[in-house]
Amino acid sequence: MAPDTARDTAPDGSPGRGDGTRGQLLDAGLTLFSEYGYDSVTTRQLASEAGANIAAIAYHFGGKRDLYRAVLRQLVEDTEPLLGPVAQRMAEGIAAAGADRPALARVVVGLVHGFTGTFLEGDFMACRAPMVMREFANPSEDFDILYEGRLGPIHRNVAALAAAALGMDPDGPEAKIRAHAVMGNLVVFEIAKHLLLKRTGWEEYTPERIALVRRMITEAVLDSLRLPHPDDGDRQ
Repeated sequence: MAPDTARDTAPDGSPGRGDGTRGQLLDAGLTLFSEYGYDSVTTRQLASEAGANIAAIAYHFGGKRDLYRAVLRQLVEDTEPLLGPVAQRMAEGIAAAGADRPALARVVVGLVHGFTGTFLEGDFMACRAPMVMREFANPSEDFDILYEGRLGPIHRNVAALAAAALGMDPDGPEAKIRAHAVMGNLVVFEIAKHLLLKRTGWEEYTPERIALVRRMITEAVLDSLRLPHPDDGDRQ
C-alpha cells in the first residue's frame, strides 16, 4: 500500500486528523501507545494496526516520535468540545461568584458533572485516559503538549476555585495541592475503575451508578473546600 498522494489538512491549513491514512495512523497510535507505551510500540505495529504501509508514517509525520506528538495533540483537540467548556464555565463562575459561597458550590457541581460525564459516560476516554495516565506516571519529553493544551489550564482553574473557597493565594502551593486533591477525586473513578467495579460487584457503570458516583464526588469536593451543599436536586 503506497502512502496517500495528498496529506489531510485541517480547515486552517495545518495537518488535521483526516479520514484517510493519516487519521488511521492517529487512531492506531492512540490505541497502541495507550496500551503499551511509546517505547514498546514499533513502527511496524503502528502500520499494521492502521492497515497502512510503514512508509506512510514517515510521509505523514516524519517518524514514530512525531506520530506520538501528533496523537497527543489530537487528544487535546478531541477533548476540547467536552472539557474546554467545563474550564470556561469554571473561570466565568468563579469570577462571577466572588465571595458568594453557594455560587462557588454551584461551580463545583458543574465541574464534577462535566468531568464525570466525560470520563464515565460512554467509552470516549477508554484509550485516552490510559495515555494521559502514562504521561502522568512517566512523563515523556512531550508531556508539555498535554500540560499546556489541557491539564495545566484545568488545574489552574481548580486552584483558583480552591483559593476562592478557602481564602488562599491561587498561585501558592496550598491552593495547587488542594487542586491536585480535587482532581484526584475526579479522575480516580476512571483510572481505578476496575478496582471499584470489583469492590462493588458492578459489571459496568450505568446511568444510575454514575449518578451515585457524581453525588458522592460532589459531596467530597464540597467538604474539602468547606463549601455548602446545594439541594439534592442541584447535585444530580
